[in-house]
Amino acid sequence: MLHRASDTLAARLPFFYGYLMIPLAMVLQITTSPGQTFAFSAFTPSFRQAFAMSDSHLTLAYMLGTFLAAIPLTIVGPLSDRFGLKWLSASAVLGVSATCWLAATASGWWNLLLVFFLLRFLGQGALSLLSGNAISMWFRNRIGRVSAMMSIGTALAFAWVPGLIADSINSIGWRQTYQGIALLVTVCTLPLVLIFFRNRPEEIGQCVDGGQPHRTLNSGAVPKNDGLDEPIKIETEPSLTFAQAIQTPAFWILAVTNLAWALIGTGVVFYLYTICQQRGFDARVPSNLFKTFGLCMLAGQLGGGVLADFARLNRMLGVGTAMLCIGIGSLLVGRSETTLHTFTVFFGGGQGLLLAVGSVVWVRYYGRESLGAIRGTAWCATVAGSGCGPLLMGLSRDHYESFDPAITLFLAIMILLSIASWFAVIPKRDLA
Repeated sequence: MLHRASDTLAARLPFFYGYLMIPLAMVLQITTSPGQTFAFSAFTPSFRQAFAMSDSHLTLAYMLGTFLAAIPLTIVGPLSDRFGLKWLSASAVLGVSATCWLAATASGWWNLLLVFFLLRFLGQGALSLLSGNAISMWFRNRIGRVSAMMSIGTALAFAWVPGLIADSINSIGWRQTYQGIALLVTVCTLPLVLIFFRNRPEEIGQCVDGGQPHRTLNSGAVPKNDGLDEPIKIETEPSLTFAQAIQTPAFWILAVTNLAWALIGTGVVFYLYTICQQRGFDARVPSNLFKTFGLCMLAGQLGGGVLADFARLNRMLGVGTAMLCIGIGSLLVGRSETTLHTFTVFFGGGQGLLLAVGSVVWVRYYGRESLGAIRGTAWCATVAGSGCGPLLMGLSRDHYESFDPAITLFLAIMILLSIASWFAVIPKRDLA
């Protein structure tokens, strides 16, 4: 009764409830931070020291944890289609909090593997997917601009969370830092989801983008009644099933592109401190690079989010991948601080542009009805790919005493995808 009463109240609000879902989705994106590579990078020196662990052992645990996380992630999308986003989001938030508390008690490689698995699955995987799908349920024509607004929290977290975590570790230790993160997630995020989250506008008598619902009429074309219990006929856009989606070239181009930039970005970010140290830079340089990276990613998401509502998405995808190519090339030849900042400007901006495209393209190309299964499968591949990046970088360093061979391979992959991305056009379909 309490839930129905709150839905009734929401339906009577003088504004579109989707506008309240934007900051809530932003909070969920920030809550994914414990499962993101930029947060793990701050804990990496503490892990190596506490567990007397080599780089290869640490990255192996990270890769296996990420790979294993991709397996259960395949069911998150279909479950959200069936049971709704709210309770899955609440469960993921609670799981992130519990895992952070577990991380504070880790005592060896196997414990660390479990922590990597749970945080990558619940944080970087499930919660990122669910928060993105939440916005897709409420907005369509304006989803690009809305996603751009939501990106502010993600970019700021990328820019400042690593530094805040590093300062906390220096002050109170890494175990206590994880306990503090667990408390923050439980106290700040979980109540917001339980109280304010709504799955889709139809639940409260509203329409996508805040449009006017069409009332179902009796045979005499007279409204049945004027209350909230009146049946509502919501006009829905054409949608593809998962089986139809995987038959389109765009699905595979988008999925492989997401996998590739996740692999490359994770590998570089995981070892950014080490790369700077190996090339003789001061310890302040990587911290400054993270700030440049985050702010340029924010600029790419904001600009891309606005453009996504008007420009062709395959062209934006092509520009974004080209920017990644320039960034990777700058990192490959970068032996000065200016060149490294060039890398962060182009790679961060390109990644932001791809994130803006990704927040729009799935619902725009394939509709909402099977969005969880379609986007969930692609996101599963993205999470799996992100686990390979650090391992490839580590193998390159072990065998060649340099990260350059891996970076060269990354550049070749992204050049091919920058060409293929122009062919990721909207699928032609007859859904009548």
